[in-house]
Amino acid sequence: MKSPSPRTAIFLAALALPALMLAVPVRAAEAEANGANGFSWERPANGLDFSSRVTGRRIPDYLRDLLENARELRPDAEDGPPPPATLAQLRRRAQEDEKRLQEVLKSEAYYSGRVTTSVRQAQGGAFEVVYFVSLGTRTMIDRFDITYSDYPGGGDGRPATGAELDLVPNRAATADRVIDLTQKALNTLHNNGYPEAKLDRRRVVIDISSHQGRVTLYMTAGPRFVFGETRIGNPEGRTDPSYVRSLATMREGAIYDRSEVDRTVEALRGTGLFSGISVTSAEAEGDVLPQQIELSERAPRTVRLGAKWSSSEGAGVQGSWEHRNLFGQAERLTLGLSIAQIEQSATADFRKPNFLRPDQSLLASAEIVHEENDAYTENRIKAGVSLERSLGRWWTGSLGATFQVTETEDINGRIAYQLIGIPLLLRYDNTDDVFDPREGLRATLAGTPYFGASDQSATTFTRLEAAVSTYLGLTDELVLALRGRYGLIAANDTADVPGSTRFYAGGGGSVRGYGHQKAGPLDAKGDPVGGRSVLEASAEARYRFTETIGGVVFIDGGQTFSTLEPSFSDPLLWGAGLGIRYYTPIGPVRLDVATPLNRRKNVDDTFQIYVSLGQAF
Repeated sequence: MKSPSPRTAIFLAALALPALMLAVPVRAAEAEANGANGFSWERPANGLDFSSRVTGRRIPDYLRDLLENARELRPDAEDGPPPPATLAQLRRRAQEDEKRLQEVLKSEAYYSGRVTTSVRQAQGGAFEVVYFVSLGTRTMIDRFDITYSDYPGGGDGRPATGAELDLVPNRAATADRVIDLTQKALNTLHNNGYPEAKLDRRRVVIDISSHQGRVTLYMTAGPRFVFGETRIGNPEGRTDPSYVRSLATMREGAIYDRSEVDRTVEALRGTGLFSGISVTSAEAEGDVLPQQIELSERAPRTVRLGAKWSSSEGAGVQGSWEHRNLFGQAERLTLGLSIAQIEQSATADFRKPNFLRPDQSLLASAEIVHEENDAYTENRIKAGVSLERSLGRWWTGSLGATFQVTETEDINGRIAYQLIGIPLLLRYDNTDDVFDPREGLRATLAGTPYFGASDQSATTFTRLEAAVSTYLGLTDELVLALRGRYGLIAANDTADVPGSTRFYAGGGGSVRGYGHQKAGPLDAKGDPVGGRSVLEASAEARYRFTETIGGVVFIDGGQTFSTLEPSFSDPLLWGAGLGIRYYTPIGPVRLDVATPLNRRKNVDDTFQIYVSLGQAF
């Protein structure tokens, strides 16, 4: 690059121009277009009568927003200085805004851009302030170099050029880009053995004549370290230190990497055992840097109570008692009790994380259930064990075995089952919230082959089910949620399958507007019989009026079928309705009212009401 000419501008500031750009609240939504190239605002309620607009050719929308938001002289401003009272004040403040807009152009690499201001009297006696913006040629980064005060050059984890920071050639020399690259250089050093690295100064040279910029970072890397031993500080002492060390990704003797420190904190936070987590470096021992983990443990036990009610299922209450960290390695035991009009159950679930390997958990469960509904009456004892493994950031898989003794009484009579199942589950979940997602996708594929006896006769069948739901945040307040479900049971006859294992549709978490389990085949008394296949679809628009109050509009469709595959000669049953959401720290409380769109005479009520905790899906 040629040596700087007299027309060359040298900027040594920290390029903190974005802070200036964000100093004025955004009001672009209130702007009114004034032709293709400008914006205008209504006159203020008091003060000098004036309007203002920004105009110019080929100004990108994002840049126009920045220019508008950087101005202080705006008639609609509510939190800025009062409107000017005289023409002299109007001119002076317009000139001050002109400087602000000029700084915005520089921050976006339009160093040759110009802003000129015109204050003139418009028709009717009001004044008009017009900012004429000429962008000029944008300045690109020609060189990006890094110089170290304590090392002669790059290497050994020290980036020397922008290319090592993934800088693509001929990128605009914007303030944000230079700041981001600076932070990336610091992160690279911190993750490659230099925890004490710092920026000394930053130098940006802009050649106006060639529209090229040269950026130089002057940095001190400091000494290079490797991880030392991991020390544990835990005053409560309930958690086994060896378990804490197993979660730590900092390996003794490895090059110091701050991202591994962050991963360790995230792993410890993911256990749910600790209210306070701190990982710091102890005093260095030569080039070895021991790590100190300080922990504050949460209370290990939790009691939960809940209730639900719907016009088709009646009322129900449930409670649970949970003990985390049962044996000092984040083992979790949960005992649950549910008492409802159609079901009474007692359950026990045990989870042991890091079983045999860090990404694997051992799960065990047991339940005793009495269930009495329109489809069947059933007594069931079931126990199971499985291994669950993380298969990636969003993927989880599990494989296990179950044994159940079941007695079902329904239209087929009273049948006793003794079954062994081999459940296989694959799950994908990248949603942003467990209880009230606004973005992301959830998908589950489950399959269980069953072997055993039905009334002392050998029986074999396989249950397969796929479910998917996606969430689209259309605006800050509006979310569109979509859901689909498909399942089939490969069995010779529906009677070969226990009542609780068959497919059903209808109810608060299925096809709203229809009775519990009643969106499907019915017997002569109008009671559901279950099916060997199911198909469901739902769409729900969720709008949040305030932090705590929201509303939904939804449509659900579905049907169960007695055949192995859905029979489209039997149309899906559709229901639609409205709902209210009250948002709490533990999830939304929902009230839904739905009506059946394919109402069947003497079967379906005109509407159904559902009250529970959590979204419908």
